[in-house]
Amino acid sequence: MAAVLVEYLDDSEPLTFKDVAAQCRIDDDDERDFIERIVIPSARQAAESKSGAAIRKARYVERIAVFPMQALSLSLGQVVRVESVVARISSSAATTTLDVSTYELVQLGRESLLAPLGECPWPNATAVTITYQAGIDLSRFPSVRSWMLLAAAWAYDHRELFAKGQALTAMPGGYAARCLRPSACRRGSDGGGSFE
Repeated sequence: MAAVLVEYLDDSEPLTFKDVAAQCRIDDDDERDFIERIVIPSARQAAESKSGAAIRKARYVERIAVFPMQALSLSLGQVVRVESVVARISSSAATTTLDVSTYELVQLGRESLLAPLGECPWPNATAVTITYQAGIDLSRFPSVRSWMLLAAAWAYDHRELFAKGQALTAMPGGYAARCLRPSACRRGSDGGGSFE
């Protein structure tokens, strides 16, 4: 099971050229196109891949063959809204859209769960399609923004790798890796948060 990106819901990447230029100490616009088209999306995609959570707000569709016995773990974390759950009831070929009062979205930081409400389990269904929106508010997770800036600076400093077809995921670990710890989100004493 994997989420398929349908469309982005915002007009821009979470980092701007100005953000990356300040991080990399770039004084002119000569490399604006490379940074906006390659470096920034690569840093965001690497953060999404490492954290398992959607960062740029987007709509996703996820398909599963049958409902599990309990809560359903969605492929992406930071799901903010479930738009619809459509299932084919096993006894017929018709599909039905589940009422929103029959399930709830549970946030566990990196993981988002879709759980049936009350004593009623999921219906006996096949070919379930879940459409949802996911993405984070970077003001709540400053360490994620910091990681993306570090990744963007690393990519800019090693831009020759892009010409050779290397991926941004080769960025070294250490401090930067701690910014995207892949477990439940917990806010620190300074008010900042990360996926830890």
